[in-house]
Amino acid sequence: MVSIVFAGVGGQGLITAANMVGKAAVTEGKNVLMTELHGMAQRGGSILVEVRIGDYKSAIIPLGMADVIVGFEKLETARNLPKLKKGGTILLNERRIHPISLTIKKESYPDLAIEERLKDHNPIKVEADQIALDLDNKRVVNTVMTGALFSTGLLEISEESLHAAIKGSFPEKLWEANFKAFEAGKRLSQVQATRVL
Repeated sequence: MVSIVFAGVGGQGLITAANMVGKAAVTEGKNVLMTELHGMAQRGGSILVEVRIGDYKSAIIPLGMADVIVGFEKLETARNLPKLKKGGTILLNERRIHPISLTIKKESYPDLAIEERLKDHNPIKVEADQIALDLDNKRVVNTVMTGALFSTGLLEISEESLHAAIKGSFPEKLWEANFKAFEAGKRLSQVQATRVL
């Protein structure tokens, strides 16, 4: 059983990442529950997706019960810390996206406050945006993060099932790029992960 929070903003592909994990789990006969919460805008607004794999009765993860936060953006990761259980895992893409809520209020990005909130949780740094750029495809950030999540061992889902989920989520012409992104994310978390903040 595992409870996963995917946190980020619209346009980062976290819903697709969550769906890939869910599809892979269903392929293996596991029970999957999922819920989505969208912010003020489809692109640029906050998005929270909760995925629970196992014998759960509700798709909503109670406070302090998430095993892992897959954070696509720093501020959204920090906002969802109350969901994380003690000793839980954070995969942190250090991307900073100025949220619409701050833009409207003309406020600056709260770097120091975010670092203060995250420092005691020892997040695992995943440079997903940079990896995607290195692969010449900025749209594979979500698959990089999925690979990093897989490498934690928390999913208890086979790599074969996740590869099948990738095939089921993208047109054939994008399979190879996403397989490479998955492998890059998997290697980063297994071998090159660094603790930050």
